[in-house]
Amino acid sequence: MVALTLASPAQTRRFARVLGRLLHAPALVTIEGDLGTGKTTLVREIMRARGVRGAVTSPSFTLAQSYRGRQGEALHHLDLYRLSRGADVDLFAWDDYLGADALTFVEWPAAGSEALPAADVRLELLHRTPRSRLARLHAAAALERAAAEGAAAAGIQVDAPLASGPAAAARGAS
Repeated sequence: MVALTLASPAQTRRFARVLGRLLHAPALVTIEGDLGTGKTTLVREIMRARGVRGAVTSPSFTLAQSYRGRQGEALHHLDLYRLSRGADVDLFAWDDYLGADALTFVEWPAAGSEALPAADVRLELLHRTPRSRLARLHAAAALERAAAEGAAAAGIQVDAPLASGPAAAARGAS
């Protein structure tokens, strides 16, 4: 897990550009956080970093928006805030958004937890102050390391670049 302080909306956008360079399809990226923590801002800027031009809108009412990146990759943005557990989840066309060529971002993933596969990348955004956020990135060790290095190079405070996996668990047990 890597923890970062995003001191402003501008730093959230800078961190998104770092992630936009590092993420590759196929990948499922879940983004958790209260209302107003910057989930949509983060996804919008990742889409821009991947080459999406034109409006990148929140799918709060449509549940999903799809785009193409500069290399032709499928980019999907799902917002499950209004998805009801049960029939809504069962009827949602998950396969349309989780393909081998897709980079899929899911806000409010808990609503679809029974249907979604395990996330490749999990982001948590938490309010610190009215303008700053704590971001926690859970991913493969190599991606965490690259994200921490990219964030630091972009002037973002890296609070805890912690290794994950068995070695980290062993350190935590000692």
